[in-house]
Amino acid sequence: MNKYLLFLLIFVTILSCKKETVQPEDTFEYTGALGDIIRIVREEQLTVAQIQALLPSEISFLVNIKNDVTVFTVEYKSLNMDEDTVKASGIIIVAKADSFSIPLISYQHGTVLEKSQAPSVRYNNNREYLLNLAVASSGGAVVCVPDYLGLGTGDGLHMYLNPEEEANSVRDLLRAARKIVKERNIGVFNGQVFLYGYSQGGHATMATQRLLELENANEFKLTATAPMAGPYAMSRTKQFDVMLDSSYYPNPFYLPYLVVSLFNAYPLYSSYSQLFKAPYDTRIPIALDGFKSFQYANTQFDYYVSNMLIDSIKIGIKNNPNHPIRIALKGYDLVDDWTPKAPMKLYHCNGDDNVFFENAVYADSAFRSRGADVELIDLGSANHDDCAPTAFLVGINWLSGLLQPVRIK
Repeated sequence: MNKYLLFLLIFVTILSCKKETVQPEDTFEYTGALGDIIRIVREEQLTVAQIQALLPSEISFLVNIKNDVTVFTVEYKSLNMDEDTVKASGIIIVAKADSFSIPLISYQHGTVLEKSQAPSVRYNNNREYLLNLAVASSGGAVVCVPDYLGLGTGDGLHMYLNPEEEANSVRDLLRAARKIVKERNIGVFNGQVFLYGYSQGGHATMATQRLLELENANEFKLTATAPMAGPYAMSRTKQFDVMLDSSYYPNPFYLPYLVVSLFNAYPLYSSYSQLFKAPYDTRIPIALDGFKSFQYANTQFDYYVSNMLIDSIKIGIKNNPNHPIRIALKGYDLVDDWTPKAPMKLYHCNGDDNVFFENAVYADSAFRSRGADVELIDLGSANHDDCAPTAFLVGINWLSGLLQPVRIK
């Protein structure tokens, strides 16, 4: 059985056993423009039978899908790093749970290069969308799946791992979900808000928790978060050393993808040729334009990624703790000047070959030293791809135990 489908089977079984408890209704109303829906691209009503039919036949009859859902693919207003209001896209899945007030969940997806590969565009062929369709139906929840700024049908170029843009896109889709549910009178929220995501989605999950707790605490009361396998401390772990050491890296496009983001966020250099050797400098804007696959991008770059950097740059970075690249990348770390308030569990495999386990170790240590309710769960020696199903299984098992559907009187 496919490992992702096995996860779905176990997870929806867990959700089906939830008990009803008392939880206050969510009464907050946000009246700003961010989160306003620009356009509903697609609206689809799915019955329990139709949801089951979307899942692979070998397990569809076993999955305990309980609620019909309405799926909205939307374009909405968000804020980029320059504080300009821009168009973003994403999915809002609303369970039809007429007798219950329901929680609000946001799932943050992993690394995507092509705009057209974002969840809202290729939804029926996207495992992450199908996963969250099952989560919403089985758990009686509203689930948001943001594309992130610059992906899907949103404006601009995606600024990979930029924490501000990641968090804004998540927060504003949560707002859009609240607005559409209220306007359509298709649900009542119970006040619970959950965040989870894997890989880049782990980074985006933590970035969103930071934003909501520091800037939007009166608007969103986070119940719990589960960041999984994210690069939370890139500038101060072995993740940084990939660009300096002569070691193999399985997805070499990650480095130039990140550099494109850094170049747009900070005035580091005027051209890629000041950092990268030929021919890699000229390949970056072509391979990472939002329309090429990651398979293609990987063929354009060296699997020993340090070979792509100009030697004098590598020497400068090694010898200067205040090198501009180090300083800029620190701005993408998520472990400084903030202590999580909502419970957080970090899920990661110590054998991760893409996003190194040390990221989670550092974040766990930093947060716990400041008194946060944070726990690191080591999921074993699997690599980045193979760790994902286990992370989803145990992570959402924990989150599902906190879900509190409330019968409406």
